[in-house]
Amino acid sequence: MYGDHVSLFPILASVAIFFYMKMSQGQQMGMQQPQQEGMPDMQKMMKMMMYLSPIMMLVFFNMYASSLSLYYFVSNLLTVTIMLIIKNYIIDEDKIHAKIQENKKKPKKEGKFRQRLNQAMSQAQEQQAQQKKNKKK
Repeated sequence: MYGDHVSLFPILASVAIFFYMKMSQGQQMGMQQPQQEGMPDMQKMMKMMMYLSPIMMLVFFNMYASSLSLYYFVSNLLTVTIMLIIKNYIIDEDKIHAKIQENKKKPKKEGKFRQRLNQAMSQAQEQQAQQKKNKKK
């Protein structure tokens, strides 16, 4: 099933895929969604895929040309490197969090459409109140 030889590139590509999936799953864990009734546990499925996918790719890449596994290895290696550089050197999470907290304190501006909608709602409520008064008389 695996083939008659063991190549280095498929192993490297599978390791790179594993690290890429580990990093991307770590980012998705921060945005957890509530469990829906009747739906399978997506976190368990994602964790299983994180381990199963590199193994499948290892078998798949070993059967094809080494250039395919080299491409996936280099591509995933560059992606993981870029993600680490952005996360550690470019994005300042404390600064972003402080800006979010500052923006939460500011009053929300209403758009023109929302203002007109509120005005129409208040006019409709006034008309209903007038109609109720007229019926009581």
